[in-house]
Amino acid sequence: MNKFFIFPFLLLGAALSAAEPQTMFFAQENSKEYTRIALTIEGDQVTGTQNWLPKQPDGHGAHGTISGTVTDGLMRVLYEYTIEGSEQSEEEVLKLDGDKLYIGEGQLLADPKNDAHLKLQDPSKVVFKKALTRLPASEAKAGTLERKAIMDAMRVPVSADVGQDVVFTGTVRISGSWARFNGHVDPVGGKPKNEDIALEMELDFFALLQKDGKGGWKVLHKGFAGDIGVVEAAKEKYPKAPWIMFE
Repeated sequence: MNKFFIFPFLLLGAALSAAEPQTMFFAQENSKEYTRIALTIEGDQVTGTQNWLPKQPDGHGAHGTISGTVTDGLMRVLYEYTIEGSEQSEEEVLKLDGDKLYIGEGQLLADPKNDAHLKLQDPSKVVFKKALTRLPASEAKAGTLERKAIMDAMRVPVSADVGQDVVFTGTVRISGSWARFNGHVDPVGGKPKNEDIALEMELDFFALLQKDGKGGWKVLHKGFAGDIGVVEAAKEKYPKAPWIMFE
């Protein structure tokens, strides 16, 4: 079966082939739909998410993950996604040029052994037309003043919840006036006596923060969870927060 579809290829520059992981976010939105891609590149490996959603009230869209490797400066990936309750996959390629992630169009063929998997027929014939724009985002590194300010903002309410001082280990992502922490909380001075709290602290911790009018950070939503429940609750409660806070 022949079928035309949109494919992503990722052309990586020398900077992206460095050992340190890089996470980037791209989006395109128009009156009919939006496309969002998050990529983490580490060495010759890439992982991420890709979501497409029409703006019709009953639109289902496609939501899934990306994984693949870099070959000769191009990244071939497998996009595994759900659309209208059906699990599908297809081969994709992305091309990165400056702050643009170009998505090309090419021909896909259904795998004879699995018609839910589409294979790229000829990567050399892919034509790049659609472009996603890179969104401003950064990871606050250990030792920076911004990361310390965010940690300090979380420390007071979380220490009050736990009943003793705490320390945080994890990642801090910042985009404009928004930030999110994702990682773990450890007690200072030994395990909490409250067994319920001690069990909670074995789970991942998520916090959504925003700068106040004076430039300080305020915790809007936080919690321990073994799944994405806390993240989904924050997304629903703060719809104006950038989507990259929840990736």
